[in-house]
Amino acid sequence: MAESVRSQLSPRQIECLRLAAAGKTSSEIAIVLGISSRTVDQYVGEACERLKVRNRIQAVAKALRLGLLPDAPP
Repeated sequence: MAESVRSQLSPRQIECLRLAAAGKTSSEIAIVLGISSRTVDQYVGEACERLKVRNRIQAVAKALRLGLLPDAPP
């Protein structure tokens, strides 16, 4: 299952979730990635849809559980 979900998430979506797992806000993620905070929200929203969850916290939790964020903080 994790592999099929991983193939559905883009590298940017995974990166946004990884940074969100580190406690960064959309604005902080935007600065790190050099994109707008609205684009970050779009990536996270799309990841939520693909992970079949309702919000950022659930997306991070599910991605961690599935092993999609290997270098996220413990």
